[in-house]
Amino acid sequence: MNYVVVILVLSFIAYKIYQKTRVPEGLKNIPTLSFLDLLIEIFTKVGPDKRWENTRDVLEKEGIGKLWFNGQWTITVTDLGLVKDIMTKTDLYPKALLEESFPTSLITKYYGTNVVLSNGDVWKRHRRIANPSFRNLPVHVFVESATKLLNVMEKIDNEPIEVKSLMHRLALDVLGKAAFGFDFNNLEDPNNVYVTTYNEVMAELSKPLYFVFSFLDYLPRFEALRKIAKLNSLYDEIVESKHKAMKMGEIEKKINNKSADLLEHMVYACNDPDNPTLTNEELRHDLAIFMLAGHDTTANALTTILYLLAIHKDTQKKVRDEILRVLGDNLIPSVEQQKELKYMNMVINENLRLYPPVAQLPRRLNSQEIKFRNHVIPAKTPIVLFIYGIHHSSRNWKDPEKFIPERFENEKHDHYSWLGFGGGNRLCLGINFSLIEQRIMLCALLRKYEVSLPADSIHKDKLQIEPEVSGTSGPHPVPLIFKRRTE
Repeated sequence: MNYVVVILVLSFIAYKIYQKTRVPEGLKNIPTLSFLDLLIEIFTKVGPDKRWENTRDVLEKEGIGKLWFNGQWTITVTDLGLVKDIMTKTDLYPKALLEESFPTSLITKYYGTNVVLSNGDVWKRHRRIANPSFRNLPVHVFVESATKLLNVMEKIDNEPIEVKSLMHRLALDVLGKAAFGFDFNNLEDPNNVYVTTYNEVMAELSKPLYFVFSFLDYLPRFEALRKIAKLNSLYDEIVESKHKAMKMGEIEKKINNKSADLLEHMVYACNDPDNPTLTNEELRHDLAIFMLAGHDTTANALTTILYLLAIHKDTQKKVRDEILRVLGDNLIPSVEQQKELKYMNMVINENLRLYPPVAQLPRRLNSQEIKFRNHVIPAKTPIVLFIYGIHHSSRNWKDPEKFIPERFENEKHDHYSWLGFGGGNRLCLGINFSLIEQRIMLCALLRKYEVSLPADSIHKDKLQIEPEVSGTSGPHPVPLIFKRRTE
């Protein structure tokens, strides 16, 4: 009798595993991407370049592949026709919500429902509140931070400086002041309590074990929850202080004299009696996603572009010559002058193509069955746009591994083959924020310094990219030499 029970239990388990792993009929002809390769990539801590290397043959040929991940079949896409469809038809391809995909995850507790990870009316409500903030950027904050950056670097000449750490410190200071008027002072005090807490939370959210085996989220993580609660408390205090300032009429004055930060614009928009507002918790979740999207991404972009300029001295000279010609004696480019920095903008775009700070976009779930070629993708199938693969595909770009800024001179590429800031009506809110920050910092640095790569750099043959951290992608530490110019 005991044998019968054991056989029945094992049969039930086997049936459940079969049900879970069975490939839906419409996906059977889609080539399979190796789950083992993905596991190895995650636990050997390699970047999206290695993932592209492992999937290139399939994705170059088919533009689509299926992967068993997190208990279900997921579709990875690089085909531009399907990419365009997904980016433009947001009702048909809504984003997967954190609370539905990872209900017990720390990521869900920290980021919640926000302006990036939401759909429909909820997204429109967040976007309406956030839009005015990004139309009124406090450029003076970028200028002040550039000056502070140069002051910090003044103490070092012709010796390697680890720029990834430096750019993250810079970007966090910029975002803190521009987004909610808070000075992290990370450039001058990299180990202060606020920065340490933020970095600890990012480390907890990025542990690969919990991405691969999501059932582990059901186990208690008391220390991680304590760190998140500490950071959330800081955000809550900032939001509450803005509400108090609103009641006292201070925010309206700052908006009128164009000195308000992003959160102040959002709190002001929340007081529109004719439109739905955001709760304090929703504002906090938006701050959390701004911290990631507005800090890590730009810091990584600045790091990789400085690396490219260091190894391509001719390009560095052309960018510097353009800066000196366009700006003259001005240290900081005006809005009009930024448009004239045409070659710099090409270099920025080519950097974002080669090293996209977001290697893949958040998962989408098709709301109904989709036909793609001879495949039928069932409703609610997770779909991932692999930006790194799209940017490095020879189907989309000639010589995709080469650094050629001039390819952006006439913008002849397919619009959806470059997704440095996403695309469609869900284009990144912070696109201008990031581009202005990059231009101002490059103008400040290249006017004063010549940048080069140390001879013993681990990046001398190829930039070594780290695994993605909470959705963003960047290199391993990059020491560069900054030599003061004598001209």
